[in-house]
Amino acid sequence: MVLVMLAGITVSAQQRNLSAIKQQVPRPVTSVLENDQLQPGSQTTADYDILYNKSGDLLKVDVSSSSNLFGIFTTDQRVVSAHPEANMAVFGNRAGGSFGATGNDLRIAYSTDYGSTFNNFIVSPTAGSGFMFRYPSTVIYNPEGNTDPANMFAIYTGPFTVTAGWKGQYFGSARIGGTDVNTTFEDNEATVYLNHMNNGLTATRSGHIHVASQRLNGTEASYTSVGWEVLNGIFNSSTNSVDWELPRVKVQPDLLEDGRIDATRMVFSPDGSVGYLFGTAVDADANYNPYGIEWPVIYKTTDHGVTWDKTEAFDFSEINTFFEYLWPTRANFDLVVPRWYNKWAAPENQSNNGATVDKNGNLHIAGLVRSTYSIHPDSLSYTYSEEPLMIFDVFMNGDGTWNAQFVDSLRSDGLEDYLTVSMDQRISMSRTEDGSKVFVTWADTDPSLWGGGVTTNTQPDVFIWGYDVNTQYYTNPVNVTALTDYWGENYWLHVGDMVLTEGTDYYIPVSTSQNGVTENDPVAHKYLKGPGFNEADFVNEGAGNNTVPATSLVAAQNYPNPFTGTSMVGVTLAKACSLSLEVYNLVGQKVYEIPARNVQAGNHNLVINAGGLNSGIYTYSVIAGGERVTRKMVVR
Repeated sequence: MVLVMLAGITVSAQQRNLSAIKQQVPRPVTSVLENDQLQPGSQTTADYDILYNKSGDLLKVDVSSSSNLFGIFTTDQRVVSAHPEANMAVFGNRAGGSFGATGNDLRIAYSTDYGSTFNNFIVSPTAGSGFMFRYPSTVIYNPEGNTDPANMFAIYTGPFTVTAGWKGQYFGSARIGGTDVNTTFEDNEATVYLNHMNNGLTATRSGHIHVASQRLNGTEASYTSVGWEVLNGIFNSSTNSVDWELPRVKVQPDLLEDGRIDATRMVFSPDGSVGYLFGTAVDADANYNPYGIEWPVIYKTTDHGVTWDKTEAFDFSEINTFFEYLWPTRANFDLVVPRWYNKWAAPENQSNNGATVDKNGNLHIAGLVRSTYSIHPDSLSYTYSEEPLMIFDVFMNGDGTWNAQFVDSLRSDGLEDYLTVSMDQRISMSRTEDGSKVFVTWADTDPSLWGGGVTTNTQPDVFIWGYDVNTQYYTNPVNVTALTDYWGENYWLHVGDMVLTEGTDYYIPVSTSQNGVTENDPVAHKYLKGPGFNEADFVNEGAGNNTVPATSLVAAQNYPNPFTGTSMVGVTLAKACSLSLEVYNLVGQKVYEIPARNVQAGNHNLVINAGGLNSGIYTYSVIAGGERVTRKMVVR
């Protein structure tokens, strides 16, 4: 990755330095082969001094081990899953290390006591085949009405290799304990370069099984992206195995940028009736992506994955939450264009998207969203270098519109070139079994807790956040591991798709892994028991379900505040009207004014220039359509 820093004045990370920008050259698609190295890069970071800490009992339980780091380091896989009705947490990985077996086998561990203790069993490739399991995803299928773990089945998928290299895909099932093993091995087609079938593995209550892949054709030296493939199956209770539906379903969106897709995810609703398959990409349809930047390209199924249709187009720049938190384009301060920041990012900042589906069948996407510097075709790769990095939960309203809820700011850059791979904050989403609550979990290093100027994610803690779909209230973000026995030791985070419940408590299934000196040394995997929320923790009023403000005038707090130089006030108008701003000192004298002008309905930014103001406390009033909103600001 080649980073070219353009001219700009260095300011604190909390200020909107609209001249501080950088251009990033798009990186090539990198395979996750066993000895590939991701290219290093760099990024400006912000220093946050706020610690969210939640007291409570945490316990790390030894759950499994691997012969090396490869096999669990990607975020595409379903490594951790849960079954709330059985208090069950599940962990599936390539075996090896201190727990035994080899790196060519699968080890599947399961707990029926909220993760306090685990049992495990091994699934091996066909004897004498020379096949070797790689990058597994694992979930548990529980037949309807069953309460006995002995009658549950592990479902597993992924790619397999032979001595000569990648060979194809495996997909299979085994009864808990390691009996009734049925594994299908499918050779790659001759044109395939990579097609790892391990993304979004899901087993619904109705017995429908789904897993996806992103397919690349060609060779490592020259390849093309040809979209997604989805493998569906139905569990057959007569044979105690999955009837896989071949050939796989091909989903081929029409994309720019040579068809490139980032951060693929596939998720299904609690009852399995609705599913979504998406990634961040540049859609070729100008109505679907009017600005030519990286936005979610989303397909939906309502027939158990047999057919997939692209969702209705939506302009994400209309979401008020983005207008409040993100920065406007350089040419138009009234336009805020969110960018799902994957494609142009340096490798250490390739933050993946978490996803889930709530009780109403609405998709939630949690991830790092950034501001677009310019929508001019010659400048689409330019971004603000001083902008704080922020996580949002972006969700469907159910009527064709979307909304967003700010979750938290990232405190560090992704960890660059850690061993031979990079580790970002590994943003993930979970939900309650009924989909009434959704949760975001990520790993981040808080620089305020570590000396020596730590700015990268070298001492990651586990952060969690929750949102109540019914009440639209959300929790504070919580650092659950800071100042505990597990402070700063939470690498290669994996998070369950559902949470475990006990009364009014919600526990998020989380695993972390500790590798050796090199990527080829054995890896120890631990289950973190205890992080979660109580019903009483949902205390903050959320974004609700409307992108249109409830009143004619909504004026945000100026940002930054306190400030020197300039500060910006975001304004949202429900109708066209006259708009102005007035600034007063503490004795009521008007000291600054933005004269009234007629503007259209929608989002606008007003810039306050403090060049002629003394340091001190002021109030400012936004006046529009007969309404007035007054707030306090501080000039340094």
